[in-house]
Amino acid sequence: MAAGKAAVKIRRIVVGLDFEPHSRPALEAAAALAGALDADLDALFVESDELHRLAGLPFARELGVSSAAARPMDPAALERTFQAHARQARRALAEVAAPRSLRWSLRVTRGSVTEEIIAASANADLTVVGAKRWAPEAARLARGAPATVLVLPPSGRFRGPLAAICPVAVAPEHAIALAASLGDTLGGGLTVLVLAEDLAVAGAWCERAGDLLRAMDRRAELEIVRESQPEALQAALERLAPRAVAIVAAPPAKAP
Repeated sequence: MAAGKAAVKIRRIVVGLDFEPHSRPALEAAAALAGALDADLDALFVESDELHRLAGLPFARELGVSSAAARPMDPAALERTFQAHARQARRALAEVAAPRSLRWSLRVTRGSVTEEIIAASANADLTVVGAKRWAPEAARLARGAPATVLVLPPSGRFRGPLAAICPVAVAPEHAIALAASLGDTLGGGLTVLVLAEDLAVAGAWCERAGDLLRAMDRRAELEIVRESQPEALQAALERLAPRAVAIVAAPPAKAP
């Protein structure tokens, strides 16, 4: 890139871990990003509040893996399972962090997986989540994510084209610099989906974004999507089929 490139320093990356199989690929991708960006890696293991509530119901049943026989759910056994998974998460985190000499931490909490991860990301520069159905999940997160979120497919393979969802409420200087930085790290093309309801405001945003991209000697496609039409956003993501989706939010407030 040219010397006029605007830089955004990503200092802290948050990644969410749970029972889902796409947690490990998301962890490995987050560790790779942290290594490439010289960022701290903070992992959050979330014990599903929904499972805890279900285990407490008298009619709740679970199927044995080998026997396929139904048996009552045991809250104590579920707690032991959560503790075992948390230990596994710590070992996995240490395994991916050690070769890269990453600074890392792990916190265990209970609640809604998505809500806990988003809440933990309030002071982070980037939050990484894996999703089984990444296009719908990215479209849902775009309707109010308080922090910048990178949504990865279940495979965790994130090298390639990036789609960045940028609401016009976020200054184009920050949005374009961050999207370009992530695009460089992922090593593919960049498409910026500009979320707006007022087309005149969106046009002015895109004009400024174009000026910034030219000053950075960077190519990117700009596409306006109406904020009130989440189905149009999901359709755009499915059409573009990027390797990863970034939902860009305003930078976290600096501590006084």
